[in-house]
Amino acid sequence: MTTPRHSALHRRLIPAIFLGAQIFAAEPVAPSNHAEILRRMPPALLDHSGVVPRADGLVGYNRDGFKASSFQRGATVKLALAAARGDEKQADDCWRAVDVAFAHQTGDGDFGDPAESVAFWLCELNRALLVIEESPLASHFQERIDALKPKIAKAAQWLTGQRERLQREDRAAPNRLFFDAEAFRFAGLLLGDEALEKIGREFLEQGMKLYRPEDGVFLEHNGGDSSYQAVNLLRLQEIVLHFPDRQIDEAIAKGVQWELSCIGPDGVVSTESNTRVHPGGEKFMGQEKQVNIGEIALALLYYHERTGDPVALAAVERLHAHYTKK
Repeated sequence: MTTPRHSALHRRLIPAIFLGAQIFAAEPVAPSNHAEILRRMPPALLDHSGVVPRADGLVGYNRDGFKASSFQRGATVKLALAAARGDEKQADDCWRAVDVAFAHQTGDGDFGDPAESVAFWLCELNRALLVIEESPLASHFQERIDALKPKIAKAAQWLTGQRERLQREDRAAPNRLFFDAEAFRFAGLLLGDEALEKIGREFLEQGMKLYRPEDGVFLEHNGGDSSYQAVNLLRLQEIVLHFPDRQIDEAIAKGVQWELSCIGPDGVVSTESNTRVHPGGEKFMGQEKQVNIGEIALALLYYHERTGDPVALAAVERLHAHYTKK
């Protein structure tokens, strides 16, 4: 058992949280498609979600020179959002990040970086491409997507050879297992490859074994984490939009309630009892990890658009009000 989290905050939020759970957890609203979900999200609440690449196509930690394919993935969020809204210019600007990444693909299919990095990149790239195919810009990008598919197939083939390593190294982090699941399942969907989809299902099942139904927590390194919980919820909601699954939807609903309990009335995300992201916690690229507000907001916006839950939307509004001041 884990120790209770910020009990005073729980007492303040429990009525609203359980009202949301009673009304909205049972059956998601059925929007027309993934692109429609993104199109309906309020643009003003997406400030922290994704980035537009520079003129040279480089993004994030790659800005000082290409280091890893996964660092390009921030642009795929903006790419999907732009396509969903029919914003051709921004979508074209974001596509530069895709071209840069594949300019670094090796003859073996990787990008000169570790398997987990390639899985992260394929996960979010393939998600964006599926959104584009459902969007007003589908015909605008069709030739580019068709030209990319053999390269994606080569990358997925290389990643298949890394399958056992990923299963072993990602075994304590469900968010990584869901990245792996999307990388394979979405590649399979794009390419019409049932073998890739099957591998993706295996990673999904492995990740769901780390779900704790008693409270909705996805166990990151054996406990709950308010930042990584949102990553899990985001990945799973993307998956069920293309592969509906009632049991996973039930886990998402309960997981969202736990995430909401971590967001205070002032919009501050608590890191109390987090296993990974907290003061003195994990570091990345030499810097202590911070709560990923963009992914928390996006996960809750997906949930609001899929279910109509006003509690999730109100939480994003509080997040936006607090963190845009900083």
